[in-house]
Amino acid sequence: MTKLSAREIALRVLVEYPGRAKPEALLEEYLSRSDPERRERALATQIVSGTIKWRNRLDHIVKQFSRKSRVVSPTVLNVLRLSLYQLLFLDKVPDYGATNEGVKLVKKHGDAHQAAYVNAILRRFLREKDKIEYPSVKKDPVKHIAARYSHPAWLVKRWLKRWSVDEVISLAEANNRVPAIGLRANTMKTTREDLEAALKSDEIEIVSSGFSGTAHVYVRGASPVDRLRVHQLGLVQVQDASSTLVGHVLSPEGGSTTVDLCSAPGGKATHLYELMGGKGTLVASDVSLDRLADVKRNALRLGHDGMLYAVSDARNAAFTDADFVLVDAPCTGLGVLARRWDLRWAKRESDIARMASYQRKILNGAIEIVKPGGIVVYSTCSIEPEENEKIVETVVAKRGDVRFADIGRFVPETVVYKEGMMQTLPHRDNVDGIFAARLEKV
Repeated sequence: MTKLSAREIALRVLVEYPGRAKPEALLEEYLSRSDPERRERALATQIVSGTIKWRNRLDHIVKQFSRKSRVVSPTVLNVLRLSLYQLLFLDKVPDYGATNEGVKLVKKHGDAHQAAYVNAILRRFLREKDKIEYPSVKKDPVKHIAARYSHPAWLVKRWLKRWSVDEVISLAEANNRVPAIGLRANTMKTTREDLEAALKSDEIEIVSSGFSGTAHVYVRGASPVDRLRVHQLGLVQVQDASSTLVGHVLSPEGGSTTVDLCSAPGGKATHLYELMGGKGTLVASDVSLDRLADVKRNALRLGHDGMLYAVSDARNAAFTDADFVLVDAPCTGLGVLARRWDLRWAKRESDIARMASYQRKILNGAIEIVKPGGIVVYSTCSIEPEENEKIVETVVAKRGDVRFADIGRFVPETVVYKEGMMQTLPHRDNVDGIFAARLEKV
């Protein structure tokens, strides 16, 4: 494949991904085949992720600056979107560069009339960008936040029932940020301090550390991560600090029998193995053989040779008498919108109830396989109550053999949500939105 420019790669991904694949996977496919320089790779990634996240706002601007309503091709629409994204958010990209390159893309994939249309929209934006109007935040906060901060209206409406307008705006802004990459130190090989030293020697920018007590750092400019020396040596695992907290909520003891029921891609399973010091039995289980193979490859890279693997449906897991069980349940992922570029547009409100039914069955299955006195931790990467506290509260109320266990000694006080539960929030904690509950079988 001939080398493609960053904007050409971005356009192809934006046009092709709906209905074909996740945009992250499609982008990586194009980057691997074209193998652009690091700067072009970074620009392509930034354009794709930002254009998708800000789609509502970009379309609002196109509609406002188009003098007449017209139907345009997906190519023309996405050229407008990616060009406006650059003009709005990328300070290092000159206005003439974003405009001229956008027009060139349309000429290459369309015709002169379409190029003239794109040129007119972009130049009008440059002249009148200070005159962009959005729905009134006082009269219609749902429409205002949906357009100005680019989120689906149904999700904004849900959040406004729980939080103030200002807090929902803060949450939306957090979801639109470019998140740093979280790296968890493999404590069986290194420490956070030694990891930071190794990253600095490789000239990788460290932007922050994780929560106090976690072996965790955040970096920028480290994509793709698998090319990092510390990754190839098995010194780190990509994982957000909030996700790392889940392992501490379970805190399995060395020598115990611990099961991770929904283990793919393996971040939490390998962390549990490290917390156990490699002593005892750690079983990584997943319903998918292919995904379980990914967990094993990841574990072997880290040097975790003693982990065991099993293909099993978490709703009726093929285990008994476990001391500790983790349920990192499949969910809508509405707590990780900053990392999952298209998720806000891919999900529907009905998905929340659909997932909740599945999650209850998985949690009940986990409780069945843990021995009396054992611990079950239920976790999701969602911030929606129907997938989180309502699941565990319903299960605990219907069963007589589990109760909420103390969680405060395992996580920072700021993330303790209710008895036995924690919840991180993107706008409050500057991390992914992760929920976890600690239950004891009685």
